[in-house]
Amino acid sequence: MLNNATREAVSPSAALVGRARAKGRLQAPQPKGEPERMKLTGMRLLPAEYAQAKELADADERTVARFCRLMYLRGLQSYMAEHGRQQ
Repeated sequence: MLNNATREAVSPSAALVGRARAKGRLQAPQPKGEPERMKLTGMRLLPAEYAQAKELADADERTVARFCRLMYLRGLQSYMAEHGRQQ
C-alpha cells in the first residue's frame, strides 16, 4: 500500500491505524511509566506445608509462588477485616 502524501510503502496495519486516528477513533499511544515490580520475600514453609501448597497449586494449575501469593492476599483481606482496617 502506498501513502499518497509521501509515496512511501506503508504496511496495511499502519494504514489502518492511520485512517482510524484521522477519523478520531484511535488516540496516540500514551507513554508508559515504570511498571511496579514485585519484591521477592523468600517465604519459608515447612516441608509438609510446601508439599500441601504444591499439591493445591498443581490442582489449581498455578505455580507454588502464585498460589502462596493468592493465599497471602486472602489472609491479608481477612486480617484487615478483623482489625477494622481498609485496604
